[in-house]
Amino acid sequence: MTDQLFNVKENSSKSFLELILKEQAKELGLEDLLKLKENIKDPMVLGVLIFKLIEERKKTNQLLSDINNKYNTLESKLSNNNNTNFNLQNRDLVSDNNVFSILCETDEKIISFIREKGKAVASDIKTLLNYKGTNAASQRLNKLVKGKMLTKIQSGRKVYFVLK
Repeated sequence: MTDQLFNVKENSSKSFLELILKEQAKELGLEDLLKLKENIKDPMVLGVLIFKLIEERKKTNQLLSDINNKYNTLESKLSNNNNTNFNLQNRDLVSDNNVFSILCETDEKIISFIREKGKAVASDIKTLLNYKGTNAASQRLNKLVKGKMLTKIQSGRKVYFVLK
């Protein structure tokens, strides 16, 4: 592309702008840009352009500041709330009032199964997910318990998992 730019001396201003702006040339109005080029040496035109650029920059900085403030507010609410647990490893966010769940597909299957049946044991999950043994199912269920999605209830030798 730089070779094309240096060989533009033979090309007109219009083709030069089309080469640099590509798709944006249609959106910006190529004819307006050509008129601007003719008047660019006028200090008033330069002043207006700089003023517009500064105004746009202020708006952008204000938007970024607002976004940053909202992010900081959310971050402080999450860190200040002792009952909130943000666990990236489990990919879920649990709070007292709301449960925002971003779980993997396997965990979603487990939660749906337990919601449908009311309770589950590791052998049920082993069958559901076609695991070879119950150890993997138990580990996944315990991970959901740590993520505060499920509760463990022991009844004799069986351990049942229910929704929290």
